[in-house]
Amino acid sequence: MSSMDDQEKNKEQEQPGDVAESGDAGGDEKESGGNPIKEMFLLAALYLPLGFFLWFFFASALMFPTARLSEWLLTGFFSDIFDQVVQLDFHLEIQTLIILPEQVDGQTAALNIFINPMIYAWGMALLFGLIMATPLTARRRLAQLLVAFVVVTLVTVWGVFWETWVDLAFRSGPEAGQVARDAIFPMNMIALCYQLGYLMFPAVVPVAAWILMNRPFIEQYVLRGRR
Repeated sequence: MSSMDDQEKNKEQEQPGDVAESGDAGGDEKESGGNPIKEMFLLAALYLPLGFFLWFFFASALMFPTARLSEWLLTGFFSDIFDQVVQLDFHLEIQTLIILPEQVDGQTAALNIFINPMIYAWGMALLFGLIMATPLTARRRLAQLLVAFVVVTLVTVWGVFWETWVDLAFRSGPEAGQVARDAIFPMNMIALCYQLGYLMFPAVVPVAAWILMNRPFIEQYVLRGRR
């Protein structure tokens, strides 16, 4: 009887160690598996330089839809103020019908506004890095890149549109300011929409678009991982 009791005591003493060893093994397996989210963001950081290179190298082509949409909005709804939008490489020249009071080379001249739309479009490079680092099929990755281009183009058009009105209202002299005040937009609205397009939308909208397009991936590795 004493030998049987001794064996049972030895088994009870060995069980906690066995559990600890199995727990350590499970922890080792989790550590060896790695964190998919951390790995994805590290890969995205590696893709970012390539994204910014392609973004700048193809800037003229990427800004072509922005130029055409901006021209359609400005000349289509405000044909008495704006004449056309000319694309100069990736820069935009907004040609207005507002006559300047001072002459240029002895001739009357209209006000032209120069805008760099690339300051609103850097989200293209950010989305490129995130999408390339996300585990996707080739078809889904291509579809997400196209959606990203459309989304960032709309953000860029918003920025160009409201920067044009800010230049008219606050930066181009009293004549242009009076034209802006006579238009349908209140001055506070112009300032607010410009600040949204300059400070918030270029950073927030691309990340939100990536989250919406990859919701299953985020739910699997982020939300469930916290439970």
